[in-house]
Amino acid sequence: MFTILHCADLHLEASFAAEGVPPAVGNWRRADLQAALGRVLGLAREHQVDAVTIAGDLYEHECALPDTVELLREQLGALAPVQVFIAPGEHDPFSEDSLYALSSWPANVTVMPPGRLDCYELAPGLYLWGAGYTPSADPDVLAGFKVDRKGTHLLLLHAALGSVPAGDGPYRVDARSLRSAGIDLALLGHLHRGQAEHSDGSYVYPGSPEPLCEQEADGEHLVVLVQVEDGACTTRALPVSQWRFRALQVDLSGSSSIEEAAALVRVALREAGAVDERTSCRVALVGVRRFELDLEALAAMVESPAYVRFDAKQSISYSVEQLAYEATLRGQLVRRFRERLASAPSNEHARLLTALGLGLRALEGKQVRPNESG
Repeated sequence: MFTILHCADLHLEASFAAEGVPPAVGNWRRADLQAALGRVLGLAREHQVDAVTIAGDLYEHECALPDTVELLREQLGALAPVQVFIAPGEHDPFSEDSLYALSSWPANVTVMPPGRLDCYELAPGLYLWGAGYTPSADPDVLAGFKVDRKGTHLLLLHAALGSVPAGDGPYRVDARSLRSAGIDLALLGHLHRGQAEHSDGSYVYPGSPEPLCEQEADGEHLVVLVQVEDGACTTRALPVSQWRFRALQVDLSGSSSIEEAAALVRVALREAGAVDERTSCRVALVGVRRFELDLEALAAMVESPAYVRFDAKQSISYSVEQLAYEATLRGQLVRRFRERLASAPSNEHARLLTALGLGLRALEGKQVRPNESG
C-alpha cells in the first residue's frame, strides 16, 4: 500500500488587510498559517506516509519574504526520505522571479514546472502526473492528453472545476475530462472550502488548512489521506483548522444603555461558542435603541477573547405616525419619506427607514457615526 497526504492553499504570508483586521491580528493569523503547516507535516509523520502532495498556493508570491523560503526548505526537507511534490498555483506561480525558480530545494522536494504534464513514478505501477501554473499556461491542460502506460494514475494540479473559459485563466478540469485522460484520482487545489469526497471518486479538494475569510466559514478545511492498494484509491479527510468564523445578530430593542448592550453581546457570544482567541465574529446590532452607540466603548466592555467586529444597523426610535402631523421641518421630512415609502418596493423599505432615522437624528443635533450610515 502507498500512502499520500494531500494538502493545498496554505497561503503563507497572506495579507488580511482586505478583511479589515488590525495589523496585530494579521500578524497573528500569518503566524497561525505557519503553525498550520507544522500540523500538516506532523500528520504526515503520524500516518507514516510515503509522499506529500501540495496543489498550489503554498505561499503568496507578492508578500513572500526570504524567511518564507527558509521555513519551507527546513520544514519540507526534514520530512526526508518522504517525497514532497508541489504543483504551483495562481498565488505562487512558477515564474522566473518566483521562490521556486530562485531557490535551491532539498532533494526530497519536487516542484513541478509549468507546461505539459510531467510524470513521476511513485511506486511500481503508480504514477503521479502534474504541472505547475503560470499565467501564460493553457487552462485546458488536459486537452488531447491521455496516459501512455498501464497502472494507477494520479493527477496533482491547482485547478478550478468546469469548462475552459475563453482566454487565459486557471487550469480547468471536470470529472469527464479526468476519465477521458485515464486519471484515477485528481489531487486538486484552488477551492478553499474542501470537498474531501466526490460522488464518483474522480477528484478531491482538501480546502485551505485554515479559513482565510468569513466567506469560507461554512466549508471544510482539511488534509486528505490517500491510500492506493491493488490499483484502488481510498481517501480519508483529516481536519486541521483551528480558526472559526461566526456571524451573529444581537437585538438591542429594550436596552437603554451601552452597558445593557454589552451584556446582550456577551450572552450571544457565549451561546455561539465564540469565546476563544481563534474565533473571528461579526456581530450585527439591530433593533430600536435610545442611547448613543459608541462601538469602541462597546468592544472594550465586551472583553471577549474572540476577535469581534460590529455592524450597527440604525433603527428608528420615533413615532413616525405622530411626527407626520407636526408643523415642523421634522414633520415635513417624515411626510416626504412616507410618500416615498408608499410607492417604493418592499425591499427598499428598510433602507428608506434607515435614512429617515439618520435624518431625524441629524435634525436633533445628534452625531451620526460613519458605521451607522451603511
